[in-house]
Amino acid sequence: MPFYDFACTACGKEFTVRRKLDQMDDPAPCPSCGGDETQRQLSVFYATNTGTSTAAASSPKTRVRHI
Repeated sequence: MPFYDFACTACGKEFTVRRKLDQMDDPAPCPSCGGDETQRQLSVFYATNTGTSTAAASSPKTRVRHI
């Protein structure tokens, strides 16, 4: 199950929730104030390579962006 970032509009607390894809836009209660006025935030995803070669990373047609 993926993780989703939320922000509470009442208290400003940001928090992360693990839930199913079909529930990603459902309201999530704020763990700080208990409010239900929360909004899902844009999450950033990146992957790192441990130095070992993988098929995708070693393919000449694959662009790998290192951050």
